[in-house]
Amino acid sequence: MRKSTIDLEIRHAMWSRRRFLKTGAGILAGMAGLNALPIQAAADPHKIVVVGGGFGGATAAKYFKLWARESGLDVDVTLIDPNANYSSPILSGMVVTRQLEIDRLDFSFDRLRDVHNVNLLQDSVTAIDSAGKTVTLSDGTTTLPYDRLILAPGISFIDVEGWDKDKIPHGWSGRDQLQLLTQQLADFPEGGTFVLKVPAAPYRCPPGPYERASTVADYLQVQNKNARVIVLDAQADIAIESETFHDLYDEFGVEYYGNIQVQRVNSGDDEGNGKSITYVTLEKDIDGNVIGQSSEQTIEADVINLIGDHKAADLIFEAGLNDGNWAPVNPLTYESTISGKEFIHILGDSQGTPIVKAGQAANNEAKVCVDAILRILAGETPYGSPIVTVGCSAPVTQTKVNWAGNIWRYNAGTLQMEKYVGKFAPEPSEANWQPMLQWAHNLFADSFG
Repeated sequence: MRKSTIDLEIRHAMWSRRRFLKTGAGILAGMAGLNALPIQAAADPHKIVVVGGGFGGATAAKYFKLWARESGLDVDVTLIDPNANYSSPILSGMVVTRQLEIDRLDFSFDRLRDVHNVNLLQDSVTAIDSAGKTVTLSDGTTTLPYDRLILAPGISFIDVEGWDKDKIPHGWSGRDQLQLLTQQLADFPEGGTFVLKVPAAPYRCPPGPYERASTVADYLQVQNKNARVIVLDAQADIAIESETFHDLYDEFGVEYYGNIQVQRVNSGDDEGNGKSITYVTLEKDIDGNVIGQSSEQTIEADVINLIGDHKAADLIFEAGLNDGNWAPVNPLTYESTISGKEFIHILGDSQGTPIVKAGQAANNEAKVCVDAILRILAGETPYGSPIVTVGCSAPVTQTKVNWAGNIWRYNAGTLQMEKYVGKFAPEPSEANWQPMLQWAHNLFADSFG
C-alpha cells in the first residue's frame, strides 16, 4: 500500500479485550440467566472462516487471532475476499470531488497475513452448507470446513427498471463505481444537471447521501457555476441534521424533493447521452402510510448518482439467512436466528439489528462477536450488555467537515439494540478537518493494521 498523504497507515491500533470493555466501546456487563456452554474438544484448532474483508470482516479476522492468544485458545482463521484490497467508502466523497486520490483509500490484507497469521484466500464463496458446516468456493468444487462462520459481505441494491450501473453509478460500494462517478463529474458539461437519489432507510451511512450532495454542489459551484443539482429523497425530509443540510442546499442552490419513489431510469447511450430519471411523489399520512401519489415526472440529467435502496448481500439470500431484506441475528453474538443456521454470524451492513449501517459499527460489531465466540469456545457465556459505538465524520463542503456519533446498547427486556446517546457537531467547521482525518486513521489502522 502506498504511503498516504493523510497518513493512514503509520500506526496500527490494537485493542485488548480488557481495554475494549473498559472504554465502553464494547460490552459492559456479564450475562445472567444462561447456562455455560460446554468447552469444545480442541485437539485441532477451532476453524474460523470469515467472508468479506471490509471493516467487519477484517476486524473480526484480526481480533480472533489477537484475543484467542489472550484466552489461551487455538484458532485457525481464514479470510475470504474476491479482491486483493479493500476500497473504503469512508472519505470517498473526497475522491468524488478530486480532493483525494482513490488509491489512498485502498487497504491490503497483508498485515492480517504477515503480522496476525490470518490465512488469506482471494476468492468468492458461492454456497454455504450450514448442516455440513462448509463453504464452497467459486470453482464449485473446493470446500472449506468451519466451526464458526463469520459473514461480512456488505450490501446489495434493490433494482430499478432500466438501471445500468455501468452508466448510472451508485458510487456507494466498490472501487469501480466510485471511479465511474468521479470521472462523470470530471466530464460534467457546462450548465449540466446532476441528480442524486437518496435511498429509503435503512441504508449505509445515514448522513452520507446528503453530504455527497452538498460537497458536489460546492465543487460544481466552483467548476461550473451554472450547474443544476437536484436531490430526490425517499424520506419525507432530510433524515439527519435537517437544518444543517437545508441551509447548505439553500447556500448552493440545491433543489431538494422528499417522499420520492423512482419508477424507472433511462441509462442513456454509450456516449453518456439520453439519461433520465422518472419518479412520483408519494403522499403519506401522519403514520407514514402511503395514501396517494403524484403523476410521473421525468428529469433529464447529465449525471445521475442513483444510490439504490439497500438490502443484504446476495450471499445472505442464497444461503437462506434473510428475513425480508436483512439477516436477523442475536445481538449478543451476531449469530443467525434462522432455524438450522447455527454457528453462522453476520456482521455489518447485512445484519438486521436496528444499529445504523456504517464502518465503525461493523468494526465494533466484529469485536462484540469475536469476544462472544471466544467465550463460548472457552465454556463461558457471552456478555449480556453489549454496546456499539458508531461515529461518522465527513466533509459537507470543500472546506468544512461535520461529525455525528451514536451509542447503541442492548436492552435485555426487548432483546434488541437501542440507541441511547446521540451527538452531532454544532455546525460544520474547518476546525473539524484534522479530527476527521485522525478518526478515519484510527479506524483504518484498527481494522486493517
